[in-house]
Amino acid sequence: MKVSEGKKSQNGRKSQVCEVYNKLLTDSIHLQKYERIHSGKKPYECKQCKIFSYSCSLKLHERTHSGEKPYECKQCTKTFSCSSSLRSHERTHSGEKPYECKQCTKTFRFSNSLKLHERTHSGEKPYVCKLCTKTFSFSNSLKLHERVHSGEKPYECKQCTKTFRSCSHLRVHERTHSGEKPYECKQCTKTFICSSSLHSHERTHSGEKPYECKQCTKTFSCSSSLKLHERTHSGEKPYECKQCSKTFSSSSYLRVHERIHSGEKPYECKQCTKIFICSSSLRSHERIHRETL
Repeated sequence: MKVSEGKKSQNGRKSQVCEVYNKLLTDSIHLQKYERIHSGKKPYECKQCKIFSYSCSLKLHERTHSGEKPYECKQCTKTFSCSSSLRSHERTHSGEKPYECKQCTKTFRFSNSLKLHERTHSGEKPYVCKLCTKTFSFSNSLKLHERVHSGEKPYECKQCTKTFRSCSHLRVHERTHSGEKPYECKQCTKTFICSSSLHSHERTHSGEKPYECKQCTKTFSCSSSLKLHERTHSGEKPYECKQCSKTFSSSSYLRVHERIHSGEKPYECKQCTKIFICSSSLRSHERIHRETL
């Protein structure tokens, strides 16, 4: 690293200038730090696993082994291994969101949340699936997608042993057991188990259909409906019955079909107790009762 002599500081010491960053270094400690940035020298070693450029970085890292969390939130007593993590956490109590998107003025608690959000504007998708070259804006989206190829479903429902690719999908599923529907429509008070279902429902009030088929310009209120519709053009039927190898364009069609094999009929008429394999068959049947009134 090239360092040149600078002016004398107030304490009489001569300062030095880092020519790479053109930064004024007023003491030997700062100079040492900058030398390590350029040289890659890492003199501080964790006895268990890694080496670090600075003693403070080593000290912070060692807490991952010791479990030490000396920084405590005064409001909820949650503890953290470093002061910056505590400061970020305190924003969950204060509601402070100091990081603002310059394009849409949306604000965030954390700088990394802002960076991720900015990709929704830039369209940047730096994470590439090695199997199908599909790209993603976020690393966790890629990880979730990769499970489509591997078939991995590591999250299991404790009540019915059904498995899921993500913990968020498991949480939504668990509400089918608990009956919890925390998302409420402000216009008609109808409740939903997940936010995406609420957003789709709200479009029935607004009439908004933002998802358009590129082949026939038909529009839809939710992306899943568009995806299902596009299969009428492509002929794609990715869902296969394991018993008879019949294929379907949607997982819901497959589930209904599987009831033919299992004999399951979960939809019951309240007037005559007749049972059906799907809700549409029940609705058709209920018209018979209404017409005879």
